[in-house]
Amino acid sequence: MPTPADSFKQFDYSLRPSKQVERKMMIEILLKLSQAGYRINEYRYVGFGSVYYVDFVMFHKYLFIEDMTCIEWSQIPKRMKFNKPFKFIDLKLQPLALYIPAMNVNRKYLAWFDYDRALDPDMLQDIDGGLVRMAPGSVFIVTVDARPKLPKDLFPNLDIDAMTALERENFTIDAYKDWFQAYRDVEISGADISGPHAVPLFYQIVRARIDETLASRGLMFLQLFNYIYRDGAPMLTVGGMLGTKDDQIRLRDAGILNLRFVRRQPKSLRISVPPLTIREKYWLDSRLDPNLAVAHLAFELERDLLKNYKNFYREYPTYIETML
Repeated sequence: MPTPADSFKQFDYSLRPSKQVERKMMIEILLKLSQAGYRINEYRYVGFGSVYYVDFVMFHKYLFIEDMTCIEWSQIPKRMKFNKPFKFIDLKLQPLALYIPAMNVNRKYLAWFDYDRALDPDMLQDIDGGLVRMAPGSVFIVTVDARPKLPKDLFPNLDIDAMTALERENFTIDAYKDWFQAYRDVEISGADISGPHAVPLFYQIVRARIDETLASRGLMFLQLFNYIYRDGAPMLTVGGMLGTKDDQIRLRDAGILNLRFVRRQPKSLRISVPPLTIREKYWLDSRLDPNLAVAHLAFELERDLLKNYKNFYREYPTYIETML
């Protein structure tokens, strides 16, 4: 079982702008689900909090969830207990795989398996285990590092870093064929992992495993989220509802399937926001218009960055240092 990457030691989870945009986008959609009769505030949230507990704070404040379980495997029990923001959070200091069997099959969950490593067989087991223990109507989300990067724990006798680029690529292809080929009709090749990320490959595998598991229960996966963002490593997020044809009709009639941030297709929505000063952000906000072009700006900004800001300005985070 691969150990956690402990990315909290490198990044303050509350200060990652693209990740924060993703959270706000998902909250907007989940609030719409609540309006459609899915009482998200009564769901049990299960996620990885790390020492920052950002998702827990936001999901409590904006979705009003009070039934929460935080899973943490890193050897930092004192930090996790010290930083727990709300008393009602049930902290489980154990691998997710050990918690999953205790999930209540009659309970609706909002579960976010937000990994900080690339896709591997243990994740597929977690996905499978979680999906068979969530009641219909639950919302399931999984995030993985989208780089084709093998966990060293699974190959303790090999020095992967000492390999040449070609040796590492061939070794990765062989490993992925062994792990994932059953989820693809087309043979896994170098073309799947030769770019900056392996999003199409990982998306196909994750969706195939989700669909296979839910089909055995007579359920379908109503995909709502398919995002790729990058604050450091490129990250892929796939999520949706465990439902039936009736749920699909209900979501359609409520207009949820047509919301601007809902992504039902295989092509991911790329979240990218420009770094702006507070003054630049306020200037743009006061002049936002579909026809606003770079030629109209009082400062330099690339066309693509301006377009991205127009898309995500409501979700764009602002950070201000405060002396406490």
